[in-house]
Amino acid sequence: MWQSSCDPMGGRMGQNSAVLGRRFIPAFQTPKLWGSGMSRRAPAIRVLASKKSEVAQEALITAPIQVQGQEQLTPVEKLQMAPFWSTFCGTSNGAWQGVQAAFSPLTGEAEPVGLDNKGEPVLDVRTSTLESRELEEDDDRVVRRSLRAASAQALRDIAAKDEWEEEIISSEEDGLVFFDGGTYSRGPSSLLAEEVFEGGDLLQADKERLERRLSLEASTLEGSVKDDTAEDEVIRAEADVGDDSAGVRRVWLLEQCLAWGGEHRLRLRLTLAAFPGEKELEVEVLRIAVLREAWQCLAEDDSPACVADPSQVLPEVSTGARSQPQDLKGSWKVFDVSASPVPDDASPDEEPGTVLVYFSSETAQEWGPGRGDPGDCGGAFWLPGNALLELRMVPPVSRGRAADAQEGMETEGQGRGLCVSFHWLVNERTLIGLQREYSADGLLMEVRSRTAVKGGWVGGRM
Repeated sequence: MWQSSCDPMGGRMGQNSAVLGRRFIPAFQTPKLWGSGMSRRAPAIRVLASKKSEVAQEALITAPIQVQGQEQLTPVEKLQMAPFWSTFCGTSNGAWQGVQAAFSPLTGEAEPVGLDNKGEPVLDVRTSTLESRELEEDDDRVVRRSLRAASAQALRDIAAKDEWEEEIISSEEDGLVFFDGGTYSRGPSSLLAEEVFEGGDLLQADKERLERRLSLEASTLEGSVKDDTAEDEVIRAEADVGDDSAGVRRVWLLEQCLAWGGEHRLRLRLTLAAFPGEKELEVEVLRIAVLREAWQCLAEDDSPACVADPSQVLPEVSTGARSQPQDLKGSWKVFDVSASPVPDDASPDEEPGTVLVYFSSETAQEWGPGRGDPGDCGGAFWLPGNALLELRMVPPVSRGRAADAQEGMETEGQGRGLCVSFHWLVNERTLIGLQREYSADGLLMEVRSRTAVKGGWVGGRM
């Protein structure tokens, strides 16, 4: 959670998607961009206040959590040693069993993520993932091979059919930031850059394929979709929501992975569309998917023995407990490790590349519920499994040490940027999180890994 100087404003989000950095208006109207001469008054229509479940009366979407006070406990320090890729690979390698669900960016409610063997839509799919480190010439990478099915038993049935989906995580992947313990953040280094894709990298695949995969990831789980052509048309229609009149629309997938104890992790796969606004970044949320996983065993290739055992099934993600704003209210001691890209003067290329510089800091913070409705300044999605996704428009003044670290990397304009935060309340007193922050012109400014303890810890520095 990053302190913002603006108060959220309310309004209705666009059909099938949520928009930040622009005015929210009814779905039957054409979205309008904030222009340089337009006043930023609250929209007249406020349809989407805190979205609440009729059954449990849970808040599903609210304004972002507010940092009401902050005290610096230790100075910001540059880490002398960055996390090691080999250590990261060691924590991720093996077989992981999991459960995946998707959530509407308009309502925060679970939505169908695939089809079962009867062709019926399901809200949760079981997953089995095998990760291993591979070295090929100069390419040091993690190969992730995954299966998805509507039931844990079905995973074992299809494991021998060689239907594994392969994904590559390269140590040199653009925009990848990893931390000790297996936590990592993936996404583009520029939200407005032209999409240039490399073979084997499913994270930034061909745009149409990416939108199709993320709009209905499990459509190929246990059988083909009956009407593939009709499905493509629906998916393209959902993905094309938004007004491209202000500039070229870029579609990206951001992945945030929070690891806990080496044997549990929570992964967010967030699909965003980005637009170059006149003064600031414009973004549109297309899809939210969450995957909860537990480490099962060391794995050799696609050994059927490592496919999830139905007796060890994780609970469904779509119906899990949702943390609420009052759960985070109070005093927290926060330990942050941040990574900022800075120019690499030693790069042999004509155009210098970037390297990551890591910093650490400890602060005491007072958190409170967000004020007003989710709107132009952002929103918080309270997801099952005690997960929290926040999207917040942040002013340049919030980018303190990132701006200091990036001296010499100029950014255009002084408009607001975007901060994507993914948090996991692992117990009532401990929260872990990732924050990925972009500038007004779409450049990656900083990625922060966070551990927060309610009421603080004893025994010296964390």
